[in-house]
Amino acid sequence: MALGDRQRIGNGYPETEDVNLVPIMNLFVVLIPFLLMSAAFFHISVINASVPALQKEKTDLAKSEVAVTMMVRMKPEAFTVTASSDTLARPELDKLRAEIPRGGEGKGLQDFTDHLLACKQRYPKSETILLVPDASIEYQDVIGAMDAGRWAEQVQEGTTVRYDMFPNVVITGML
Repeated sequence: MALGDRQRIGNGYPETEDVNLVPIMNLFVVLIPFLLMSAAFFHISVINASVPALQKEKTDLAKSEVAVTMMVRMKPEAFTVTASSDTLARPELDKLRAEIPRGGEGKGLQDFTDHLLACKQRYPKSETILLVPDASIEYQDVIGAMDAGRWAEQVQEGTTVRYDMFPNVVITGML
């Protein structure tokens, strides 16, 4: 009688044993909560960091190279304008701060444009404005504020002159 014949049972097939999965399931029941508790959750944020560039010769480009980023919080009652820069001190940035009242249907946009134009003339290298509209602000008002930040028109000696101010308008939200 061959070895294979001894393992056969009455129907002609070898008897199979069930794999005991209970220890593996117990391991996963303990392991999964442990891994979830030990996982590290990161808070991601932006840090303003600038690295100085190596220059072969020193130049005196003091105020002409300074750029500011304007941030406009658009609330139903007012535009709150602030500025940020990697090179300017807080007192200089506070001079650019303004609270410009606005009414419904585009009121206050001219004062808003005039203030941004004054900031652009003071720091001509500036190109970015961050627009943070409140949730209650209507779409047309947001578009009007975007246009008011991009360019301004003034009448000088009977002709209309268009000034490009902040071509990079970024719409963002407040956390």
